[in-house]
Amino acid sequence: MNINLLAGFIFWGTMALVLSELMTLSVSGTQTGLVWLSYALWGIAGAMVMRAGFVALRERRTKRSGVTGHEM
Repeated sequence: MNINLLAGFIFWGTMALVLSELMTLSVSGTQTGLVWLSYALWGIAGAMVMRAGFVALRERRTKRSGVTGHEM
């Protein structure tokens, strides 16, 4: 798992949410877009964490069973 990419998604998701709260102009479309952007970035980061967990679990099971990668 690429930790830098994960940290970037979390950081920019938080930044988008903060920007949506700090906007002084009443532009509801932009604010709504930034909120959805933050949720999408957090969702991508969560999917990356879940994928890394599944890969680690598969590697552990492969090691335990003695099956090589090409036999799976």
